[in-house]
Amino acid sequence: MCPNMLKNPLLFLGVLMMLLFSCNSVNSNQELLNKIKEIDRLQKAAKKLKANDSALVYLFQAQKIIDSNNGFSDTLQIESFYVKGRHFRSKKEYDSAAYYFHKAIDLVKGPNNRKRNRYYFTYAWLADEKNNNLSNAISVAQRFIDITKGADRSKDLSYAYNFLEQAYITLDDFDTSLYYNSKTLGLAKKASDLDMYVITGNSKAQTFYKHLNRKKEAFALLDSLNITKCSKEPKRQLYRTYGILQYYEKNYQETLKYFKKVLQLSKDTTSARNNYNTLESYNNITDLYIELEDYNMAEKYLDSTKAIIIPSSDEYYVSKYNKYRFIVNYRTKDDEKELLDEFNALIKENKKQHRIKINEELIALKLANEKEKKATAEKNEAKINIIKLVALLGISVLLLIIGYLFYRQRRYRFEKQDMQMQQRLLRSQMNPHFTFNTLSVIQDQIEKKQDGATKYLLKFSRLLRLILENSLNNFVPVEDELEVLRKYLDLQLLRFPEKFDYNITLENFEEEDMLFIPSMLIQPFIENSIEHGFLGIDYKGQINIKLELKNKYMSCIIEDNGVGLKDNDNDGKTSVSTSLISKFIKKTTKQDVVILDKKNVTPGSAGTQVKFLIPFKLSDND
Repeated sequence: MCPNMLKNPLLFLGVLMMLLFSCNSVNSNQELLNKIKEIDRLQKAAKKLKANDSALVYLFQAQKIIDSNNGFSDTLQIESFYVKGRHFRSKKEYDSAAYYFHKAIDLVKGPNNRKRNRYYFTYAWLADEKNNNLSNAISVAQRFIDITKGADRSKDLSYAYNFLEQAYITLDDFDTSLYYNSKTLGLAKKASDLDMYVITGNSKAQTFYKHLNRKKEAFALLDSLNITKCSKEPKRQLYRTYGILQYYEKNYQETLKYFKKVLQLSKDTTSARNNYNTLESYNNITDLYIELEDYNMAEKYLDSTKAIIIPSSDEYYVSKYNKYRFIVNYRTKDDEKELLDEFNALIKENKKQHRIKINEELIALKLANEKEKKATAEKNEAKINIIKLVALLGISVLLLIIGYLFYRQRRYRFEKQDMQMQQRLLRSQMNPHFTFNTLSVIQDQIEKKQDGATKYLLKFSRLLRLILENSLNNFVPVEDELEVLRKYLDLQLLRFPEKFDYNITLENFEEEDMLFIPSMLIQPFIENSIEHGFLGIDYKGQINIKLELKNKYMSCIIEDNGVGLKDNDNDGKTSVSTSLISKFIKKTTKQDVVILDKKNVTPGSAGTQVKFLIPFKLSDND
């Protein structure tokens, strides 16, 4: 250990505290990192459970960790709200989903510099759309555009413009929808995004055909898009539009050709769990065969549809399947019992699918509970370790604080004793000096005028008694100190009749107030004025003493109209006593004694001004 640290306890304590706080900071950062990992674990567990209500347990545990800590970024809070919104969306509770999606996007600030922001806003406007709150959805998309402008995110903007196009189609505002369509096409070209270009052009063709009766332009646009190289999903949408428009034109063979292409692409681009495109394709072909009254082929495709229906399948397409199944059964079954058996079989199958779904959820819940128990045990153990560490650090810090306070109190006591010793030394040096000067005057009076000497000696004995009494205490009543000053000045007037006048002024306090100050601080400066300041002047001298009570100290200003510093003493220090007083004042008040030649302050004036602060107390306790 460094020797300087051993000599200086404060330095040692400071270094030790820095090390402890540094260690605490590292531990704090590690604890924050562990909490972030725990939040991520809980959110992933919730995602696996999807629409299961047990997922909410994990999500709210994660939110509780976030809410109880201020060190997390907005990004983590945004993601937490987003995951909650996804959960309620999977349960088709779109009101709750919209609530959390909006809480997420409310925390997103511009400019848009994260790719993930698009997902937050997209899910927000889609949830509003599901709630038939299209005006809110449009506002969300517009806000996303506002924070994204200026950023190099053409693809993100194209999603927003594409949604606004569809929204205004729903509102039958086709001019505005085409405006946003052109915006999307421009961004797709700029980004060389052929998939978005085909999807957007396909939407424009539908608007031309369905809403503006521009059928030739619609087919011409589809033909131009058909030769554009793109991935399977845009091609699927393009063939789907071809098939639907051919169906409207009653070109059923062309319709069937495109619907079969759509079916094949749907199988290639959708998973077993997300098979809504395949369901839609089977339903469209079934509907076409029903229109053609080819019920055998319709039943074949209905059987294909039934084979891929699962509990998570989209209700809209399942309802379509049930509708087409009922129509085919109604038109082909002459036996009422057979039709009823078919209907009961459909209900039984639906119940079976629901049981499968419930069993899947129960298994997932059991696994989740087991993981949660394990995670809780690990978390509790980690908390206990943290509590132990915090307790150890707390005790260490407490001991350091106690040690520091003890050291400071001890140092203060030593400093106080040192100042008191200096003060007593000061008085011990001033008293003989003052006494010697006074006795010299009495000797002079005895030689010149014995009656005056007797009177002088009597006043001096009274003054000396007061000085001796005051010298026994470090602080004396201000009333006693002023009495000493007056007796001293009166004594000097006996020595130098008509030589000077004096005046003592008190501000903010009365002489009888319970105020205590160190003794013999003012007298030496007054003595300087009489002995040196008035030396050789041919006019009557004047000494003004002003004491003013301030916040922490008593201000003292002593002025005379004597010869000033230049003729008196160049450095402003004319005696040992005033030098000692200056050092004492500096130590106790942290301020210097200021001695000024008045002519340097106010031209044409004469004399010296002394300014300093005096410590005071409200009791006589040292």
